[in-house]
Amino acid sequence: MNLRESVGIALGALRANKLRSFLTLLGTIIGVGSVIAVVSFVEGLNRFVSDKLIQAGSNTFVVDKWGFITTQEAFEEAQKHPDVTPEDADALRAGVRHAVLVVGQASSRETVRWRTQRVNGIEIRGRSPGYEVTDDLTIADGRHLTDLDDQRRRSVIVIGPEVSEELFHGLDPIGRSVRVGEQSFEVIGVTERKGKILGQTRDRFVCMPIRTFVKYKMERGSIEIAIKSTDQASLPLAIQESRNIMRGRRHLGPGRPDNFAITTADTWLEFYNNLTGGIFVVSIGVAAISLVVGGIVIMNIMLVSVTERTREIGVRKALGARRRDILTQFLTEATTLSLAGGLLGIGLGVGLALLVGAISPLPAAVSVPAVILGILMSCLIGVFFGSYPAWRAARLDPIEALRYE
Repeated sequence: MNLRESVGIALGALRANKLRSFLTLLGTIIGVGSVIAVVSFVEGLNRFVSDKLIQAGSNTFVVDKWGFITTQEAFEEAQKHPDVTPEDADALRAGVRHAVLVVGQASSRETVRWRTQRVNGIEIRGRSPGYEVTDDLTIADGRHLTDLDDQRRRSVIVIGPEVSEELFHGLDPIGRSVRVGEQSFEVIGVTERKGKILGQTRDRFVCMPIRTFVKYKMERGSIEIAIKSTDQASLPLAIQESRNIMRGRRHLGPGRPDNFAITTADTWLEFYNNLTGGIFVVSIGVAAISLVVGGIVIMNIMLVSVTERTREIGVRKALGARRRDILTQFLTEATTLSLAGGLLGIGLGVGLALLVGAISPLPAAVSVPAVILGILMSCLIGVFFGSYPAWRAARLDPIEALRYE
């Protein structure tokens, strides 16, 4: 019997017993569908994080008081560090030769008002010049904040398009005076719309000069300083220059530890990979249980099939079929069953990933390796769990098989 005939017999059995076949393949469908969906979500998140790092620049790092805090002890130690100030940002801007951008940053939340209009919970950003690069902002109307605005602590702001719509309802906001908290500020610019990421809007904010922010919004507190090196190769040099300048400003002698922190994109990427790696392993493990259950069901059905077709096996052997022929036939049938379930599972997983990606903020990206993995898993499940029924069929005695009723 050739491979084509064996596959035909398996597909004929599927058509003849549709309900039994569906129940047989249900475990494989769910298992493979789960694997495809999980891999698609993880792939989508990986691409999203990579895109964000590319936008911000993988050669960008942050100098601040806290650093990357993961323990209570580290938090308590960081509390003892001196605050990072706009003057530190000025010193780094003047002294880091391998940096193309040094931006002081701080944030809070306030109520923004214009006449009788009131918008609560707006993100207030204090930024020094160059913020439009690190925050990826483009002006739609008006102008950006300048170094002169910062040095003179001017009460001017750039607002996001959602703030403009909620406050002014289509009126031109440029030149109008709004209240941020208890202080009045002149609107000098409105940015272009950026949309949402993971359900969170990126257009509901107010930007003001960092020194103005410190004056009105930070009686005490520390800013952070984003630094972009000339290129990826010069990143270590820019980090070392920044460390030397900060240590010098804080009069730290040789051997004394830094009382500030430097965080790179690699730090966050490593944390993200560790987090999603654990989730990925657990999810795949749960999906694997479904596959094992599906494989056991396939083995059970194949054993039933061997029993039902005992006389047929006897006839085949009497006509000259060898053990290898019977073994190959039943292995092919088991693999065909499992592969059919796998293909349905791939369709289910891809459809689920695309549906969730379309109706929710969760990104999803179906990759070819995930589809190939689903097909290989289906084939392996069929071969592994079909081996025992195939071996049992091949071992049947032809005389006893012909007598079977």
